Amino acid sequence: MIRFALITTAAGLLALPAIAQDAETGAAGTVDTRDSAFLQSVDDTDVVNANGEKIGEIEEILVDSDGKPAGFKIEFGGFLGMGDKDVAVPLDALTWEAGRYVSKMTQEQLENLQPWDE
Repeated sequence: MIRFALITTAAGLLALPAIAQDAETGAAGTVDTRDSAFLQSVDDTDVVNANGEKIGEIEEILVDSDGKPAGFKIEFGGFLGMGDKDVAVPLDALTWEAGRYVSKMTQEQLENLQPWDE
C-alpha cells in the first residue's frame, strides 16, 4: 500500500510542470521569452537636436492611465545634476536614429515647456 501511495504521489508531482506550462499559454496569451539582448534601457540616453548636438537626456518613459507609453521625461541644462530642468514631451516629439533620440523640438522650445514636477 505504501508503494502505491509513493507512485501516485510521484505521478502527481510530475504532472505539476505540465499544469504550470499550460497556465503560461492560457487566457493571458503566450509568454514573451526574449532575453535581454532585445531590450535596452533608455534612462540617460542622449537627446540631440537636428545638428547632432546634445540637448538633454531621457530620464523616464511616461505612461498614460492605460499603462501605454505616452511620452518622455527629458532632463536638460544644469551641471552635475544641479540646476537641471525636467520636461515632458509626447512620443512623437523624438525619433530614434543611430542609437540616440533626435528631438523635433529646438532647445528653446524645450526650455519654454512647463517643468515636469512629480
